Amino acid sequence: MATIQYGTLNDEFTHIIRRQQDDLPAHVTKDAYFEDHGVNNPNTGYHLDTPSGRTIPVEFIQTNDTYLWVQLHRHNDTWITNQGGIIRNNPDLGWWLIIDPQHPDYQRQEASIPLTLAAVTTVLQQLPIRPNTPDYPTAMEGQQEDINVATGQTQQEAQRINVITNPSNGALKGNPPFIFDGDRNKTTKFLLNWDLWHAVNQNNDTMKRPFSRIVTMLSYMDGTRVDAWKAEQLLKLKEEVDDGTPETNEDLWDNYIERFRNAFTNQNRQAEAYQELCKLKQEDSLDDFFAKFKQLAFEAGVTLDDKGTIETLKHAMNKGLTSAIINSPKFDPTANVPWTFKQWEEQACQSHLKWKAAAEFTQQRQGLFQAFKLLPRQNNNNPGRGGFGRNNNWRNNRNNQHTTSQGGYHMDVDATIDAANFIH
Repeated sequence: MATIQYGTLNDEFTHIIRRQQDDLPAHVTKDAYFEDHGVNNPNTGYHLDTPSGRTIPVEFIQTNDTYLWVQLHRHNDTWITNQGGIIRNNPDLGWWLIIDPQHPDYQRQEASIPLTLAAVTTVLQQLPIRPNTPDYPTAMEGQQEDINVATGQTQQEAQRINVITNPSNGALKGNPPFIFDGDRNKTTKFLLNWDLWHAVNQNNDTMKRPFSRIVTMLSYMDGTRVDAWKAEQLLKLKEEVDDGTPETNEDLWDNYIERFRNAFTNQNRQAEAYQELCKLKQEDSLDDFFAKFKQLAFEAGVTLDDKGTIETLKHAMNKGLTSAIINSPKFDPTANVPWTFKQWEEQACQSHLKWKAAAEFTQQRQGLFQAFKLLPRQNNNNPGRGGFGRNNNWRNNRNNQHTTSQGGYHMDVDATIDAANFIH
C-alpha cells in the first residue's frame, strides 16, 4: 500500500496526491468508495457520500504523528486540504486495526501485552478508536471546489512530501456486512451478508487466511451483547495458534463459526418460521407476498415444491386468486406431474394481470357512461347477467364482495368484462 507522508496540517493549504488504485482495506474505507477514471485523472480516488446528499473527494493520509481522513478540494488540476479538512470521528470512515502494522500499538501489543482475557478485552474495546481523527462534517464542507492556495505559500513548500511504500494485497471489495450487535433476530441476515462479502473477496489474502478472516469478522461485531464473547474468541484464536495450529488451517474458522452459531442463532427460529408460514395471508402486494412466503419457507426448512407447501400456498393466497388459477386453462388437476411452486407463482401473476386489465377496462367504460349519460343495457329475463348498473341488487351484492388489487371475488375476470357492455 502506497502511503504518502505529510507534515502536520495547519491553516495553510497542502497539496495532496490522491491514490491511483483501491489499496485500502475495507475496515479503513468502510463507506468510502474508490472511483477509477484512469491513471493521472484528477477524479480518480476515494469518495464519500455525506448525509446531506453530497459526494466529497477524500483521502487517507499519514501525517507526522498519525493517519487521517481528509476532505479534498480542487485547485486547478490538483487537490488541496488543510486542518479544516480533517474529518473527525465520522462513523462512515474507518481506521487501522491493532493487528495492522500501521497501528501505533502494533509492535508494543505484539511484544508486551499479556495474553489474558482482560488484556484482549481492552484491545477489542480499542478497535473502533481512530486516534487524532477529529468530528464530521468538516469546516471545509460548503466551500467552493476551487480554492486558492494561501498567500505566501510557494508550490515547492506545498508539495514537500516523502513517499513511503508498504506491501499490501489490495483492499476488500463489495459491501461489507453491517455491525452485528448480538441480536439473534439479525443473525441470519448478518451471516448472509458476510457470506456474500466473503465470496466476492475469496481470492483476497485476508479472506484466504482463516486467522485474518476471523479477526475481520470480529471487527464487524460491537455492543454489550457481543463484547465479552468477542474478547473470548480472540483469546481462543491466539491460544490455538500458540499451540501450533497454523493461521492457514481451516479448522480455526470451522471451530469459530460453530461457536458463533451456537451463541447467536435462534434455536427456535425454524419452528417459529414454520408457524409464521402457516399463518401467512396475502395482502395488497403480490410480489411482497411471494417474497415473504419463500423467505419463511427457507427459514422453516421446507421445500417449495413439496405437496404440503403448495397446499399452504393455496390457502395463503386470496380465495379469488386461487380459484382463478385452478380455473385457468393451463391447470390440470389430473396431471401425473403436479404443478411446481414456480408454475403456481407464474400463473398467479398472469391471473392478476388479466384481472387488473379487465378492471381498468371497466373503469374506462364506466367513465364513458357517466360522461355521456348512457343507459346500461337491461336484461329483464336474466337480471344477474346484464351490463354495468343493470340491477341494483346485483350491484349491491357486488359491492359487498371482497375485491383487492391482487384479485377480486374468484377474480371475476369474465364478469368484469361483461359489466362493460354499454349502449352506444
